[in-house]
Amino acid sequence: MPEDQERWLEALKAREEDAVRQLVREFGEPLRRYCAAMVRSPADGEDLAQEALVRFVGAVDAFRGEASVKTYLFRIAHNLALNHLASSAVIHEELPGEIREGASPAASPLHAAQSREEGRMLREALARLPPQQRAVVALRTWQDLSFKEIGAVLGLAEGTAKAHYFFALRNLRRRLEPGDEP
Repeated sequence: MPEDQERWLEALKAREEDAVRQLVREFGEPLRRYCAAMVRSPADGEDLAQEALVRFVGAVDAFRGEASVKTYLFRIAHNLALNHLASSAVIHEELPGEIREGASPAASPLHAAQSREEGRMLREALARLPPQQRAVVALRTWQDLSFKEIGAVLGLAEGTAKAHYFFALRNLRRRLEPGDEP
């Protein structure tokens, strides 16, 4: 975030091009990754992230600063993702590039195959989590938000966000144990 956030927000309210570019540079990719993880589609994630940025710029005059810009943007993105999931009849199975298939080019073919299989299993386990648990894992793991920030994004108490994270990790462990059947 720019050092002088108030000045930056005023420039954003004035729709100054540099301020909008800074917003996109700072938050575009993290929002895209989060949305893609939530809706399990990189393309839809990109669209939702762009929509979140557009909505923030369009309503920046209403931003009161009670939460950080980051928390506010992720709340917008989260609501858009939930609306998308509720209205979407298509279930996507892809997740963002944080869980990549394959290994480094220097890895042995056996290691590369194991890495691909582990990545596939993790993607499937994450996709099977309830949306609220998947959201908490995505915000905590990939966006490095505190539980307090996660609570603000999701409209939860901090302790409830921690509980969702605990249950998500427990569910992931169970699903990734050998012998687990879908």
